[in-house]
Amino acid sequence: MKKTKFASFATILAAMAVCVGQEAPNPNRLTDSQKEALEKARKTVEGETKTKTVTATMKLAAIAKDLDRNILAAQPDPDVERKLQSDLVQMVTEMVTTVLQAKIAADREVVKILTPEQKKILLAELDKAGSNPDLTELIGRLFVEKK
Repeated sequence: MKKTKFASFATILAAMAVCVGQEAPNPNRLTDSQKEALEKARKTVEGETKTKTVTATMKLAAIAKDLDRNILAAQPDPDVERKLQSDLVQMVTEMVTTVLQAKIAADREVVKILTPEQKKILLAELDKAGSNPDLTELIGRLFVEKK
């Protein structure tokens, strides 16, 4: 009987050792694969945004320069000024739209790599009064280890 109890106790200890070795991932930390996926998404969005923004910025600068030329002219043309102002507003709107669309697409990709537990943590944080609504910032603050 004593040998059976000892064998059972040894079995329990062995099982506990295996469980400790296979500890469940901490939902408050990103795994290495999650970190890699986040970095890849960040670089992709950053690259796409930079390319589109550089092109738009060059167009924006040209419009602003033409607007300034018209304003500085001996006889500024009000019709040209209205058109250039409209073009300027349209270009800024396009730039903002492009950046926001890229950000939303990145957030969508990032959410795909999170566990259900991590999503629950983010949702709880978003529901707090005064919470930062930027998922990238929240993920960094909540899940990335501080060094």
